[in-house]
Amino acid sequence: MIIKIDLGNDFIQHISCSTKVGRKMNSIQEDFLNWIFDEEKNTEYWALENGERIHPNYDAKAFVEWLNNVRFKRGIAKAKLITNPQLCVKKKLYF
Repeated sequence: MIIKIDLGNDFIQHISCSTKVGRKMNSIQEDFLNWIFDEEKNTEYWALENGERIHPNYDAKAFVEWLNNVRFKRGIAKAKLITNPQLCVKKKLYF
């Protein structure tokens, strides 16, 4: 399933994932946002200012890495970032 990730300011990326995962994407997105804003769990995707974390700084690549390494860490990779989708977009997520 192809999912369009709209990060605002005309910054759009696409990911590919299984249909089973894609159907649950709205609740999965909520879990991702809880994780990305948790300073204790998410240490990589924060913008720094004067050596201190000020806010999350992420894109669709961070979402894919979270899907594959946190949410679905058992088994094979569930998602990947794609640059030129050949199939129709089936779902849209807004961040």
